[in-house]
Amino acid sequence: MAIERTNSFHLLLSDDELKLLKLLAERDGLNASDYLRTLIRNMPSTASPHATASMAARGLGGRVDLAKLFDLYGDAFKLAEASAERSKKKRAK
Repeated sequence: MAIERTNSFHLLLSDDELKLLKLLAERDGLNASDYLRTLIRNMPSTASPHATASMAARGLGGRVDLAKLFDLYGDAFKLAEASAERSKKKRAK
């Protein structure tokens, strides 16, 4: 029995975007709605914020500067290490 979905979201796409969406969905054996639903569900668990930003920039036709992307990743890593160190100090007290 199919899942009943009462919510509806309408998305305006160009002809090229719709064609690409249908091709991507077909490649995975899904229809366009199921493909988008799958992407939305998987996005938070599979991509870091930096990777998501990178994909968004490419999708908008922007160029991705890998040096800046690696710098951002390095900064995020340093912040995470500092946060972990602060947590260790708090636990030790």
